[in-house]
Amino acid sequence: MKLKNLLIVLLALLLCASCKVEDQSTPEYATKEFLKSFNTGDFTNVYKYTPAKEHIIIEQLEKMMNENKEQFDKVKKNRLDITSVTCTEQTDSTAVCHCKYSLNGKVKEQDMNLKKEDGHWCVKLSL
Repeated sequence: MKLKNLLIVLLALLLCASCKVEDQSTPEYATKEFLKSFNTGDFTNVYKYTPAKEHIIIEQLEKMMNENKEQFDKVKKNRLDITSVTCTEQTDSTAVCHCKYSLNGKVKEQDMNLKKEDGHWCVKLSL
């Protein structure tokens, strides 16, 4: 019985050790979360990953989406598969991330500029 319990504990530890927990304080993490949120219309999270001074842009996008329910429903159904995000920190508070992803089956590549605001990374919008 003790051997069985020991094996269960060892298996649980092995499973926990093999789980990859992503560091949420990196520009890569912020970029992925922004991409997911922006491309699926999750405005609550979009706000979290954009600088405060750019929230007016997000508010306008959200307003337009809410006015066109049919289009917003399409956006919510988008399929996003992020292939890779590679970031280079330019300074302690700025970074550039190169993203490769697939949106509804269409392969895309995009560079994003990030800045650190209040201790976390935010994607700067370039419209």
